[in-house]
Amino acid sequence: MEHATTVFIADSAEDFCLGLSAALQRSDSFQVAGTASDGEQAIRMIEEKQPDILVLDLMLPKKDGISVLKAI
Repeated sequence: MEHATTVFIADSAEDFCLGLSAALQRSDSFQVAGTASDGEQAIRMIEEKQPDILVLDLMLPKKDGISVLKAI
């Protein structure tokens, strides 16, 4: 069995998160580790889930994308 690449999505646009999650889940190569709608939530979940790939919006509430990158 091949390892699925885990992806975490942090974006304040719920429609974008749902659409990208649905697209990725149709592939056996990717597994969505989670989504977050603000920077603080993203930091907590990224540290917990340890995804392989991060899709990160730079304009997030509470902490922006650059602050998220610095924190993780």
